[in-house]
Formats: sequence, C-alpha cells, structure tokens
Amino acid sequence: MIKYLSIIYFLFSSISFSDTTIVALDQVHHSFGGVGNNRTSTNEIQFPNGSTDYSSITMRVNLECPTGGCDPWDRKAKISVYHIDQWIEIGRYVTPYGVECGWEIDVTDYRSILRGEVILKSFIDTWVQPGWLVSVEFDFVEGQGQYPFTVVRNLWNYDRLVYGDPTIPVDISTIQEYLPNDTEEAYIRITTTGHGQGNTENAAEFSDKRHDILINGEVSHVHNFWRPDCEFNDCSPQNGTWQYDRAGFCPGDKVDAQNLSILDFSLPGNTVEFDYVLEDYFNQCSPNNPSCVNGVTCTSCAYNNTGHTEPFYYIGSQLIIHTTNKHSNADVYLSISDQDTSMSSVDIYLENYVSVYGLSFKLDLSQLEIQGDGNLSFEDGISGRAEESNWTVSINGEGLIVALAQGSGEPIQPGEGILTRIQLNLENISILSGSLKIIDVEASGYFGRQLSFETGEPTTFELLNTNEELIIPTKIMLHNAYPNPFNPYTTISYDMSEDNFVNLTIFDLAGKKIKTLLNESMVAGFRSVRWRGLDEQYQPVSTGVYLCVFQAGNFRETKKIILLK
Repeated sequence: MIKYLSIIYFLFSSISFSDTTIVALDQVHHSFGGVGNNRTSTNEIQFPNGSTDYSSITMRVNLECPTGGCDPWDRKAKISVYHIDQWIEIGRYVTPYGVECGWEIDVTDYRSILRGEVILKSFIDTWVQPGWLVSVEFDFVEGQGQYPFTVVRNLWNYDRLVYGDPTIPVDISTIQEYLPNDTEEAYIRITTTGHGQGNTENAAEFSDKRHDILINGEVSHVHNFWRPDCEFNDCSPQNGTWQYDRAGFCPGDKVDAQNLSILDFSLPGNTVEFDYVLEDYFNQCSPNNPSCVNGVTCTSCAYNNTGHTEPFYYIGSQLIIHTTNKHSNADVYLSISDQDTSMSSVDIYLENYVSVYGLSFKLDLSQLEIQGDGNLSFEDGISGRAEESNWTVSINGEGLIVALAQGSGEPIQPGEGILTRIQLNLENISILSGSLKIIDVEASGYFGRQLSFETGEPTTFELLNTNEELIIPTKIMLHNAYPNPFNPYTTISYDMSEDNFVNLTIFDLAGKKIKTLLNESMVAGFRSVRWRGLDEQYQPVSTGVYLCVFQAGNFRETKKIILLK
C-alpha cells in the first residue's frame, strides 16, 4: 500500500535550512497477470505548498524484486503528474534485466507543479506476474534557486509514434508558444527513446538516428539521443543484452532529458514556433510493405513480439521557461489587474501562451457589499488587447462577460497585457466594499479547441463613498501607502479638499517614470488608487524601492513604497 503524506524533516544544527522528504510510493507492486493489470499506480500526494522556496527537488526511484523474482526483461517506465487537465512526464527510466536498482532524477524544473495536492502516476510497461516493487521519494532542499519562477508547458508527447511505415504517416504537430517578457532562460526539455528491433537498420531501439528541432522554421538543434555507454551502466551486471548501446536509453538506467536552448533563436515577448522533424527512414521489414519477402528482404516480414517488433519512438517534452515573476502554466490566465476607485473601473488582465478565438467569464459579485438606493451595473469593455484585435466585450447586469471577434477581428495573439477595462456605474450607491473575483471561465482556441485556464486571486475593494453630501477633507494630503512593503498590490490614499487636476506617478530611485496612475481632474473627497507593481506596458516591475509622486494644483508630495517578492 502507498504511504503518502509521510514527511520526514531533517534538521542540521550547522545549516540554516532543513530538507523535506515526501514518500510518494512505498513498494507499490507493478505487474500484469493473475491478479490483473497493475502496470499503473495513480495516487494523490501532498507536496509542500511553497515550492518556490526550494532550490532543488530530487526524485529518487527504487526498484525491488517481489516474491517470485523481478521481471526478467527491460521495460520502459515513467513518472507523471496531473496538472491543469493534462499529464506531464517528470521522469523516465528503463528497468534492468531481472535485478534490483535505483536512480536519482533532478525534477527542479517542475517545482511549479510539485506543490499542494498532486495526482502522481507511476507506469511500467511490464507484461509478467512478478513485476516490480516501486518506491518513489522526493527530496526538497530549501533555499533560493537560480531563477525565482518556472513555467512548464507540454510540447510533443507520444507514447507510440510508429517510425518508417508510410501507411502510418508521422504527424508531429507544429506548436506555437509565447515567451513572457520577463523570461530569463527558456529551453525545450525533451526525452526520446527508440523501441522495436529486427527491422531495417535494426530500428528503432538499435538504430542511431538524428532528428531536427526547428525554431521559427530554421533548424536550431540536431537531436542526438544515442546512448553509447550502456556497457558502463551502474546497474550492472544484469541478465540479458544490457551492454548493447541503444537509442536514448540503457536497460537499468534513468533516461536523462536533454535541454535545448531557445533564447539563442528567439527573444522574450515573442511567439515561438517549434517543429520536430524525424530523419527519413523506410522500414522494408514492415508487414505493411507489399515488397517485403520473408528470408529475402528481411528474416521475417511479420511482427512476432520477440525478435521482430514494430519500430516506434516514445517522446515526452516540455517548454521550460524561467522567469523573474510568477506566471501560470495554463493556456490562458485571467485576473483583475487594477481597481481604481477614483475612475470607478476594473482592468481585466490576460496572459495567453496560445491564440484565443473566444472568451467568456463572470465577475463574481456575491462577496460585494453595496449600500445606497442604486444598483451596481456595468458598461461594455473598452480599450486593451480586445479592442486592438477588433473584439467586442459585452457584460450583462449579473457580471457575465463575453468577448468575441467581430467583422475582420482576429484572434487575440499570444501575449500579455490588459484585455479590457470595465466601467462601473455607481449612481446612487453610497458604499461599495468587499472582494471581486473571476469565475466560470470558458476559453476556446483554433477550431473551438477548449483551452486550459487559471484565474488570479480576488481583488478587494476599499471603502468607496460616492455620496456628494458626505464630509469633504479640510486639506489636500497624500497618505502612506498600505500595505508597505507590499506584494502583490498596495493602496495609495489621498484627500482632496477641493476640485483640482491630479497627477500621481510612480518613479524608480533613478527618476525613471514607471507608471502614471492618475492624470486627470478630480472632485473633492477621500480618494484612493491601487498599484499592482506594473509598469506602463502592464509588465511586472522588480523588487525595490519606488517613489510615489502626488501633485494636485500647487500641492506636491512624495512617499516611498517598497515592493518585495
């Protein structure tokens, strides 16, 4: 039985951090036969919630022999986690020929998905009753990693991509993805292994083939995954033919993923196109080849599940993006970016890695407190990326927002920034407070493909008073921002004793303008505006000290605010 939720803390007196070990699987039996198909084990694991506080994560896989002995054959195997409606492979290995063994796999790149409650799947392609006893543990080492945040996006994933058979054509899709503006490093993390033997050139397990990775239509990398070192395998000696070199793996060893750089071929803030093109190959020994003659073309033209098996590739890959700020792993991320009580509006922020063809969501009003004789209503969205793409953004009285392309409108291309601004109608409302969040998202891609999504945290409305008869401040004043230091947002309050033109701008310590929050005529009253640490392009700014400069008529005041991440 699995012993998940088992956590061991190691405390070192001479070191200021502790290690955390999560036992995910404890001698879980993988087998096939009299007791059924147990090749796959799926379990819910409780990982630490703050994975960004860990500098490294190592997955330790250990295989032991059950009663009756180990599986005598080498079998492909992998560990995957379920994240935002899809499986993501985080490690692969090939079992040894009939002996016990274990490995360590660096899974730090997956820290954004190894947090909280996670569904983990262990699979071994075994077809015998003894099988294996599998144990999996994760070691979390506290500390600051090289990069603050990591994005994981699935690319090409095929459990069985038949190779060299024209009757089963290879169709590896072209993939487009977006690199956020604050990308510090990005690469394709790819694991490819070849399987099948007794074919032309003994493909694909024993055939050294080189495949092309294309970035934006140009060959960027030649994918060489041949393993020439199987005879030096640490998990040896074994039974069988473990010492023969193979395409991407060795029996009784982990399969190391290869990281192929992207930033040499594309810059942050751009959409990147990826292609994976296999080397030309024709398997003359296929039973689907009408020209194949037994004993002449090949020893046998029929697959027999022993010495002659169909050639195929087992491919797993992701786009790994290291960033300065936190980003979602979903196709679409929506959040309420700014809420300005002085302008009575909310800005909806959209980050999308793929093109968006349709979008609907709802503003949840259930947590808002409304006082007064009026009812809160909305005006249709204006400006932002939606308007730039010739979309209309309609909203009804219940907060349902539908955004659609109109006429010559194009899909919203991959990118990040304000989607639209929603104006609030606050007539005859004296107090509006509480929280507002985005719910019920539906996002569609090309040909109506459903896109994955995540939403930001609820935004909190400060006390908003729209009653003209209430008390007017006796003087102009800029208050200290709260909270300060802040993350992710701070509220800047100011008092207006009379109607005046107001400018409120954020600068860095070098005097560079970061963001203009207000630049318009304002009526007397108690006012506030929120800053979420974004610049004029709605990109997150870095940790540091900033100056909030407030001017109303001849009055001018400056306050320091600190952003901490």
